[in-house]
Amino acid sequence: MADPLATAVVVTVAITCLGAVELSLRTVRTARGRSAPAGALAQGTVELASYVLLLSSLLIVLAALPFLQPALPDPLFAFLVLLGFFYLITAGYLWAAREWVNSKDGADDERTTGGSWLVIGVLVIVYLSVGYWAGFALLVVAALVWLVFGSIFVPDHVEKVRDAVERRAAESAGEEPVDPAGVYGITDEIGRMRTRLEQATGVHLLILITVAGIGTVGASYLTTIFTSVETTIVSVAAMSAVVFVGIHTGATLRSEATGNTAVLRYLEEGFDLEALGTTESADWIAGTGGSTGDRNVDEDTSLVATVTRLAGQADLPPPEVRILDHSTPLAITVGYRPTTSTLVLSRGVIETLDGRELEAVIAHELAHVANRDAAVLTALSAPGAVARLARSRYGYNPIVEPLSILVRTLSRWYVALVSRGREYAADDGAVALTGDPAALASALESLDATLDRRPSTDLREGETAAAFAIVPPPWEEHPFFDRTRRFVARRIFGTHPPTQKRIERLKSNP
Repeated sequence: MADPLATAVVVTVAITCLGAVELSLRTVRTARGRSAPAGALAQGTVELASYVLLLSSLLIVLAALPFLQPALPDPLFAFLVLLGFFYLITAGYLWAAREWVNSKDGADDERTTGGSWLVIGVLVIVYLSVGYWAGFALLVVAALVWLVFGSIFVPDHVEKVRDAVERRAAESAGEEPVDPAGVYGITDEIGRMRTRLEQATGVHLLILITVAGIGTVGASYLTTIFTSVETTIVSVAAMSAVVFVGIHTGATLRSEATGNTAVLRYLEEGFDLEALGTTESADWIAGTGGSTGDRNVDEDTSLVATVTRLAGQADLPPPEVRILDHSTPLAITVGYRPTTSTLVLSRGVIETLDGRELEAVIAHELAHVANRDAAVLTALSAPGAVARLARSRYGYNPIVEPLSILVRTLSRWYVALVSRGREYAADDGAVALTGDPAALASALESLDATLDRRPSTDLREGETAAAFAIVPPPWEEHPFFDRTRRFVARRIFGTHPPTQKRIERLKSNP
């Protein structure tokens, strides 16, 4: 067919495939948030996108090599080639190690058997495309187009295919198939989006899709008439990348602005967070006349009342109180504004401290809010928390993982740089609020002693949790390079001043 018409078809199909990836990513995220298994089709599409991203990146690098070689000095060019070679070897080794470990413990990043089978099927199609006939790749494209339009117009058909894949894969593996009623798939995500779009615009989804399709085809056709095919394709690819990244960046920023910060999401991913709320929640809890879980309701009410009283003394709105079901003593305050701040207290800190000591720790956290430390540290911690969430949600990816490591390392460094200087100010604020420096000094001593008796593996489970601990984890000596490791951990990435210095400073406070 003519170039303009062919370009319009290719662009439309490409945008549809990108839509399938975006829908699958949203489905996986929503399913994890609901503690439900994502559908096999969504899992397979996300994994396919990862492989395509890796292949595309390698192709771009290979295409750029002839242009880079004459522009760079020979030693630098050789170093970059060698670095890329070792990167690919390392990525392949880590991927193989990850698969081997998962085969030992039976874990597979919460992926269902059907999702794994779809990934194997895609790899077979890629092999056939490279080894025999490139047309085999059209099967993947056709499947993605069917996935989008089928989920919109014939969702029952898509769900039957999804359930059949899960059932057959489970039978072949000798496992129990996933309960279809508990699966959250792409059809469910599209149904949720359909409801929100129609409520927001008042226009039926079919009309929106038709207008968008006609606009895409028409714009692509007209653009190709006035410009070259290459210019059109490159422009569409660049705009699609900007839109794709912009959507996820915007969603992250919106979550941060509404109080659902990445730090809280990271904690929710790894631990059980129970919301207590503020005074209104305390009244409701007290009215239940029973217990919540293993805790006494009176203790919950007393805790919320203490937070509310101290916040009033500091002229702050009372933050939401959430209990972290974890034995490590942690006290965390996150949020960008006092009105949307959240105070997280772990089970360990509540059980370790007496009333005066716990009140002093709460006052210390409220001082962080009053000094705007909570907003600054939350903003600085957000990139690292997002990077960790990407790893926990989508598993090891040879493209995402190096960037994630870089972001996490930088985040740890600048969070440590800022937070060390703010701990003393928060100690002073707590003393001004309670008028009892001895209580805070006693709390720090109790928590330090508790961590000395308890293995620090709890804190090492997550860098974010360690960064927000009320005292740093104890140091475990290493047989090799102990001084160097201690210098890096305490001086470069240490988020707190030495606890003993804080205690001595408090005891010398008149």
